[in-house]
Amino acid sequence: FTMEINDNDKVRVWYRKAHKMAEQELNDIGTKAENGQIDATKLSDRARQFLEIYLDNQETWQEVCLVLEQNPNDGTATSLVLNRPMAFKVSQNLASLILHGSVVTNKQYVSTDIPQLEKFMEAFGQECAVYIGGPDDQDKPAILIHGFPELDGAKELAPGTNIYRGGLNAAVEGVLNGNYKPLDFRFFVGRHGYDQNKLELDAMIGKIQPVACARALALKQCISLPKPLWHEVMELCGGEFKKISSLELQKMSDLGGWQVEADDDDDDDDDIDDDDIDNDEIVDELDQLDIDEDDEDDVSI
Repeated sequence: FTMEINDNDKVRVWYRKAHKMAEQELNDIGTKAENGQIDATKLSDRARQFLEIYLDNQETWQEVCLVLEQNPNDGTATSLVLNRPMAFKVSQNLASLILHGSVVTNKQYVSTDIPQLEKFMEAFGQECAVYIGGPDDQDKPAILIHGFPELDGAKELAPGTNIYRGGLNAAVEGVLNGNYKPLDFRFFVGRHGYDQNKLELDAMIGKIQPVACARALALKQCISLPKPLWHEVMELCGGEFKKISSLELQKMSDLGGWQVEADDDDDDDDDIDDDDIDNDEIVDELDQLDIDEDDEDDVSI
């Protein structure tokens, strides 16, 4: 007796197997705890590698990032996390961070920048979309992203994208003059910085999935969305990505979280057992990946 398994069913089965594997590995690691603490040096190489991959994955869980720039000559790149809201109103301290970064305040600095700070607070104090753009350079001034080519100082990310960065002073003046609304703009504190071609490497090993940039998604505010941005992007990608999104939403629903109907094209999906796919086909990625202990951030599951 044989059973034909379509692509959607395969995604479901592999998703279940991955979930079970992660759960089993974490349980095994948990048994090694002493007084509530886990000493990574006492773990096996496999367990330590899995824990490194798992923790790294938790740091970037369901991030949707916009690549700002990439330099193939020196291997550097910068991206912003679009779906990590930080605040939608700003205090003077946060406004100062957005404008100048976390600089050391002194009398000369305060006296020269009070007018700019006051203008910014007048424009954005009661309504301002601020996001955590990534773990790097969080002490630097925020990056401003918008869709207005006419702003003085604005630069298009790439030809034809109609997505722009910069032009802060013009944005403030525009809001004060009633030409724009505060939520027409997005401010990002921090970013992801890459060197040594790490962005390309992450894509090659499957840690990230490059997709074509949609202007509307890049500029959309993550405020009370009917569906989280990561799931919206996955569904737009279609295929196995849409199926993974559906399974993730279904899992959240089972845990009492997001309430959705799973998008199942085949009513017989639930009749598929994990054993319907040959276990010999399972690739042990932990064994296949050559993980350098000194470069643990290069791999994610």
